[in-house]
Amino acid sequence: MRSAIVLSSLWAAAAAAEPRTLVRAARVLDVQKGTWSADQGIVVSGGRIESVLPFAQARSGAPDAAIIDLGDLSVLPGFADCHAHLLGNLKELSAVGSLRMSSAQGAIWGVHNLKEWLDRGFTTVRDAGEIDAAYGQFALREGVAKGFIQGPRIHAAGGYVTVTGGHGDANVLAADQRLDRFNLADTPDGVAAVVRRDLKYGADWIKLMGTGGILDPFSDYTREELSDEQIARAVEVAHRAGRRVMVH
Repeated sequence: MRSAIVLSSLWAAAAAAEPRTLVRAARVLDVQKGTWSADQGIVVSGGRIESVLPFAQARSGAPDAAIIDLGDLSVLPGFADCHAHLLGNLKELSAVGSLRMSSAQGAIWGVHNLKEWLDRGFTTVRDAGEIDAAYGQFALREGVAKGFIQGPRIHAAGGYVTVTGGHGDANVLAADQRLDRFNLADTPDGVAAVVRRDLKYGADWIKLMGTGGILDPFSDYTREELSDEQIARAVEVAHRAGRRVMVH
């Protein structure tokens, strides 16, 4: 009990000593009501918003807070991008682009991409899958969470779970050239194995390629590729691990 009291006291002292910041905004948007409020004060402590109040009221409640005056600028909640791809040069969409980029290069591009999202007001992104067997998107997620790099918070899928020749196969080499892919599954058991690999290395979501796409030289976006049995097996394995599934 004594240890609990001491730890609690230390935590309370640290919380009390946490410096606070008061942001003054000409207008703040309430997205639930769809209304703007003028001359607002946003009290921030430990990287989290404590309150949003009329500036005079916020100032009296946080008299020692450092003030950031935004002048005539407006403030609104951060955007969330629910379908993003973080790795690589997002302007390089050729069929062989991924073959010319290492995992490390893709992650470095990812650092650049995250800054672009953040500068445009996105504070959360959901990565909808990558073709990186080393899972650079997970490294980016941890880097942001630990404060090593700047970027929105990341909820990341693993690889694209797809069939041989399906959307996300990404092997565009000739038939006599070998290129192993970690994300291919042609049976329900194969799908389960690929999903378990994603979960093993830290996937927040599982991404299935249910149909073909428009960027592949061999898949047909009008056709179903994963069978109902394969999709059901993926959902079963993911849900057992407390993860959800998104389907292209």
